[in-house]
Amino acid sequence: MISTSEIVHGLTGAWRIAMLDATAARHFDLSADGFRRSFWALAITVPIIFFTTASLWQIGQASGTIELADFTSFVTVQVGATVLYWAAYLLVMIGVARHLRLGSSYAAYVIVFNWGELMTSALFALPLLLNAFGILPSPIAVTLMLPAMAALVWYRWQIARQVLGATPPAAAAILALDLALNLMLDHGLASLVFMSGGETP
Repeated sequence: MISTSEIVHGLTGAWRIAMLDATAARHFDLSADGFRRSFWALAITVPIIFFTTASLWQIGQASGTIELADFTSFVTVQVGATVLYWAAYLLVMIGVARHLRLGSSYAAYVIVFNWGELMTSALFALPLLLNAFGILPSPIAVTLMLPAMAALVWYRWQIARQVLGATPPAAAAILALDLALNLMLDHGLASLVFMSGGETP
C-alpha cells in the first residue's frame, strides 16, 4: 500500500508543477521504487473516475441527454477507456521519449504524469461532489468541469516541457498524440460496448 504522506507529497508536487514552482521536484520520489509506487496514484484515481462517471450519468439521465446509455455500459466505456488510455499512452511514450532522445527523463515523466492524473481527476470530481451534496445545481457543476479540463491540458504541457524536457514543438506534438489516443480508445470501446448491447451512446 501507499502512505497518506506519499499521497500528500505526490499531490503537492503535481500542484507545484502546475504553478511553475521550481521546487516541485523535491516532492516526488524519483527513484525506481518511486516509479513503481507512483502507479498507486492511478489505482486511487479509478474510484474517483467511477464517481465522476456515475454522477455524469445521473445528471444526463435527469436532463435527458443520456437517454439510451444504460449505467453499466456508460461506466464501462468511460472508466475502461481511461484505464486503457493510461496503459497505451505510457507505452507509446517510451518510443516517443527515445525518438526525442529524452529516454533518461521517461521515468520521472511517468511519476509526475501518474500523480497529475490523481490531481486533475480530483479537480474534475469536486464540482460533482458539491452537486451530490446539493450545494451546486447540475448545470453549474458541469460547467465548472471546464476549468479542470484546461488545467489538465496545462499540466500535460508543463510536464512535457519541464519534466520530459521536450521542445515546444515536440511538447505540442505530444499533446496532439495524447488527445488522439484518448479519443480513439474512447470511441473504439464505445463502439464495442454499445454495438454489442444494441445501443448507441
